[in-house]
Amino acid sequence: MTTAPPPTLEHTCEVALRPNDFDWAGHLNNSVYVQLLESGRWEWGRAWGGDLSESAPVAVVLQLRLDYLEAVGWDPVGRLVVRTSLAERTAYSFTLVQDVERTDGTVVARGRVRLGLVDRDTKRIRRADLDALLDLPRSTP
Repeated sequence: MTTAPPPTLEHTCEVALRPNDFDWAGHLNNSVYVQLLESGRWEWGRAWGGDLSESAPVAVVLQLRLDYLEAVGWDPVGRLVVRTSLAERTAYSFTLVQDVERTDGTVVARGRVRLGLVDRDTKRIRRADLDALLDLPRSTP
């Protein structure tokens, strides 16, 4: 019997850039990429039915890897695309892979973020039951 691979749950969103996102040299500031990834994660969660803003579990970043691939030059009214998908699930964490792209599809940064769930009140780690948290498509046997 073969089991279907878990869904990747891909989601894509556009994020607007602001003048203060750029450094003195006219490049997108390195810290803004982390904010772009966070925006992409919020949109990913909402797209799959998991808005954690009012829920008991809170998603916390356990590990973040970010590779800067290409500079983004001054464009204070530009937009970038954040593509997010599920890469891995364990009992107590899940990992998302995220690409930051120009609107033409050029990947300018690539991130990998491992998240855990913490109880909002007790601050204790919780099982990362994505099936209960998100509105995931049911796999057929």
